[in-house]
Amino acid sequence: MKALVLVLALVLLSIPAGPARAEIESALVKKGIAAYTELDYGKAITLLEQARNESLTREEKIITYRTLGMAYVAMGQLGPAKIDFQRLLRVEPTATLDRSVAPKVRAVFEEAKSEAATSVHGVAPALATVNPTVSPTAPREGRPVVVRASYPGGVAKKMVVYFRKAGDASYSRATVEGAPDGSFEATVPGLAVQPPELDYHVVLLDDGGASIAAAGSLGAPISVAVTRQPKPVYAKGWFWGVIGGVAAAGAIATGLALGLPRSSSAPVTVNPQ
Repeated sequence: MKALVLVLALVLLSIPAGPARAEIESALVKKGIAAYTELDYGKAITLLEQARNESLTREEKIITYRTLGMAYVAMGQLGPAKIDFQRLLRVEPTATLDRSVAPKVRAVFEEAKSEAATSVHGVAPALATVNPTVSPTAPREGRPVVVRASYPGGVAKKMVVYFRKAGDASYSRATVEGAPDGSFEATVPGLAVQPPELDYHVVLLDDGGASIAAAGSLGAPISVAVTRQPKPVYAKGWFWGVIGGVAAAGAIATGLALGLPRSSSAPVTVNPQ
């Protein structure tokens, strides 16, 4: 086991950029790497995702994204793994994985690399983060949801919101222009707001169509719980059962009335004795 841990540590710490590796100073990155080498992948992911919120050096970002990608593959989460490998490639476009890394991991890495190479914009720099909000904060089934975001400075020109019902394979999208103050507002139609959750992610674009900021991602969207809308009385089965019963009773009553003999309205003559 110690030999395996040593091999994994050497693989993770081998960064092909530059003649010498800078010292890793982030405590969270160190702990995340240690958790990975101890095969505690869940803990490694938790620590390294927290580390992403720190002001990491370039070398720390490289090792963080590399380790996250490998940990996600180990956990069977290939979508997030590919996203982190793409983040790695944005920071270090010439990044590679050691030959000793498992073929399954290398396959996901190569897929991420291929997508980056064929992208319209190539390998883009790491995106800034925005914090969108939704209104209402507790969406209800079948009712529209408004997604708002802000990116002051005038660089962002459009916002694209990708949305889907949780569990669906594909996303729909809405694209809106930004206001002069850098605010954006897009509406997710009510038909797309379905229980149990609404998944969405946001991308802000400059005037050339390049992505400059985002929230969530294709593989790791933002999820909002959707409350199921109570059915109106006319949509419930028992309602139509009662209506059917009333109609049937009316038909029976009508039939009985039609079957009875009608009283005669002819005059009657009485002869006195």
